[in-house]
Amino acid sequence: MSESELYFKGPFFGWLNLIFSEIRLMLRRVSFAAPALALTIALGGCMATETLSINPFAKRGIFRDAGAETASLAPVSGSGSSLGERSVVRLAPDFTVAGVQLSPVHAESLPGWRTERHGDALAAFRQSCAVITQRNADAPLSPSALGGTVGDWAEVCALAVRLNPEDHPRARQFFLDQFKAFEVRGEGTFTGYYEAELNGARRPSGGYRWALYARPQDLVNGQAYLTRAQINRGALHGRGLELFYVDDPVDAFMLQIQGSGVIRLPDGTRTRVGYAGNNGHDFVSLRAEMERRGFDKSVYGASIQSYTRWLKERPQIAAAVMNTNPRFIFFAENPEQGAVGAQGIRLTPERSLAVDLDFMPLHAPMWLETSATAPNGSTRSIHRMMVAQDTGSAINGVVRGDYFWGSGEGALAMAGRMKSQGVYTILLPNGLAATLAPD
Repeated sequence: MSESELYFKGPFFGWLNLIFSEIRLMLRRVSFAAPALALTIALGGCMATETLSINPFAKRGIFRDAGAETASLAPVSGSGSSLGERSVVRLAPDFTVAGVQLSPVHAESLPGWRTERHGDALAAFRQSCAVITQRNADAPLSPSALGGTVGDWAEVCALAVRLNPEDHPRARQFFLDQFKAFEVRGEGTFTGYYEAELNGARRPSGGYRWALYARPQDLVNGQAYLTRAQINRGALHGRGLELFYVDDPVDAFMLQIQGSGVIRLPDGTRTRVGYAGNNGHDFVSLRAEMERRGFDKSVYGASIQSYTRWLKERPQIAAAVMNTNPRFIFFAENPEQGAVGAQGIRLTPERSLAVDLDFMPLHAPMWLETSATAPNGSTRSIHRMMVAQDTGSAINGVVRGDYFWGSGEGALAMAGRMKSQGVYTILLPNGLAATLAPD
């Protein structure tokens, strides 16, 4: 059941609403929701309610006025959401920019904000700033209308590099003072990805038979090139593009989905490869193709670990299914000590988020609310500041993200099980936020 929140008139009461929201939340935790509501009514008048239905998460009880808006969100029964009940202070009516519906919110009212280690997110954000500040001030930063120009981010980046990421209270105040927060409305799905680890060699020998290719010189961005099936049949053979040879074709395929990985060489040394381009064809989901062919999902499983193991045990089926995805990824050897994202910088485990660049800009701080399933089956709530630093062919939608877990078996264990509903809130510099106007 959704709970109606109360709203008091006048600019002063924006903060009063936040205080009462906190009081109500505390009282709900000790099962006194009804007395809390009665107390609030006794302390001041309220306006009539307006109920909105927002799929798939909640019904929101809303009281409107010119100053602020407070909404409560509880998961709809059967929706699969694990967000739980949340209260967020809304500062103004929703508006739309380039097809993205935004709700101005008070950042301190976001669930988990006050206990977050903001300095960790600041460290990741400074990595993005290092790329941003190398460009001209009037250069656009993203296809998304929310990205702004380099100049829109110059001041916050200059401040960020002077702060100590170990000083979490100061970092928290930085995000409060220098940014405005906008919840991005809409349905949301969040998955996880990781840095794959493969056995490989620089020359074909023994079991090392499946090539990872460098980007061909005649590849043009945005134009269709050879398909996966054509490349697997030898269309690039003899051109000297082979970077490494790995010992399993399914692992090579999964590396292309993840976009970067660690190669363990026969002499015990390790190196990395990172994304260098794609062949311009649309992505076809491996799991969707397996379902289309009628394979029993209860047998091959839903996690990355389970269905890749199932495919490895059936190499002929694996080859046929994988070739239905025409998209092919090319790599470059990566000297960085870590996975590199779309900004060309090292990704930060559990702080870097891949987004759809048609809607969300790279480099933007994003407050994420979702969940993940641990190997033991327990649910882990995620309320934290991320930074949009990557993208992917399967990351499509206004509210859609891929959570970077890092590298190794632990990261795979979390990423392979993650497919959760959630919401996120984008933080934009004050100056850029002031220029936003409804469509």
